[in-house]
Amino acid sequence: MVQNKGSFAIVTYDRTFGESGRGNGQYRLPRHLCALPDGHLCISDSVNQRLQVITQEGDFVRSIGEPGSGNGQLRGPCGIACENQQLFVVEGGNHRVQKLALGDGAPLGKAGSHGSKKTGELWCPHGVCINKGQAFVADYINGRVVVYDIGSMEHVRTFGARGSKEGELEYPCGIAVKGEEVFVAELGNHRISVFTKKGNFERILGGEGKEPGRFFQPRSVIIVKGWLLVTEPKRVTIMSPDVGEPQQTLELPGAGQLWGACKDEAQTRVFVTDIRAGHARIFVLNVVGNMFDDGAGGKAVNMNAAAAKAAEAAAKLKEWKEQKAAEAAKKEVSGDSTGDH
Repeated sequence: MVQNKGSFAIVTYDRTFGESGRGNGQYRLPRHLCALPDGHLCISDSVNQRLQVITQEGDFVRSIGEPGSGNGQLRGPCGIACENQQLFVVEGGNHRVQKLALGDGAPLGKAGSHGSKKTGELWCPHGVCINKGQAFVADYINGRVVVYDIGSMEHVRTFGARGSKEGELEYPCGIAVKGEEVFVAELGNHRISVFTKKGNFERILGGEGKEPGRFFQPRSVIIVKGWLLVTEPKRVTIMSPDVGEPQQTLELPGAGQLWGACKDEAQTRVFVTDIRAGHARIFVLNVVGNMFDDGAGGKAVNMNAAAAKAAEAAAKLKEWKEQKAAEAAKKEVSGDSTGDH
C-alpha cells in the first residue's frame, strides 16, 4: 500500500552549465558531485584526474589533486562526499577511498586496495555516502557494499554479492542512506536494492523497463526531502522510498549520459552530471514539494504553483524538442540541395 498521504515532490528543469575540455570549469567524465558547507559544489573530474570546486552558477573556484597513485593524488576519481570539512573521494583507478582536507586537499587517510578476496578490498568502486561516521561505498565490479569508519578509515563490514537474486548486486553505482536503510542503484540489474545499515536485504524497487517506476541502468540515487531521486541516462525519477511509487519521471533536454546527482543544503536545487563524451555538463533542477510523509498526513503544498512549474518545465522541453527537429529538418534540406541531381 502506498504510504505518502499529504506528500508531493517534483523537479523542474532550470538550466545547464559547463563544457567538455581540460581547462578550469571544463570536464571529462564528471561522474559524481557533492555540495560543500560554503554552498559550492565539488565535482569528480574523472578523466582529468582531479576534483573541481565551482559555484552553483558554474564558475570555477579551484581544483584539488593531481594524477597519480600517491597520497593526495587521484586516478579516476568517482564518488565524492563531504563531512566535517573533509572530502571522501572514491577512486576507480586506484581502487580506494581517500580522505582529503577540504581546504587544501592534503591527504588525511585512505582505505581499500585492489582485490576481491581480502577484507576491505575494492574493485573499481563508484559511489559513496557518509552516514553517522561511516562511509558506504558501492564496490562496482565486486557487486557489494563496503563500509568504513571515516575516523580511522578501518573496514567495518561488507554486504551483498555479485548477481541478480535478491540481496545480490550487479554493478552497483550510486548509494544513499535514509534512516536505517541503504539504497543501492544497480546499473546491471536496472533496480534499486534496499538493505538495512547492518547489511540485511529488505526489498527491491523498480526493475528493467521504460514505464514510470522502472529503470534502465540507474546510476545514482540521492535523498531529496525524504524522497528518492534516481538518475538514468536521459531522465530522472522521483519515487517514494517505501514502495517505490513514482511521483515524476522527467526527461532532461539534450541529456546524453546522466550520472551523478547531489542536492543543495536547502534541498531546493538538484545538480546532475552528464558524462557524454564531448558534451560534459551539469544540469540544474529546481525542487518543488514537501517532505515525504509516512502516512500520517504531511504539510500541504501549493499544488497550483507546483503544477504551474511542472507545466513550465514541460513547455521548455517541448520547445527544445521542436527546435532540434527544425534544425534537423534544415540540415536535411541543406544536404539535399547540395547533392547530385
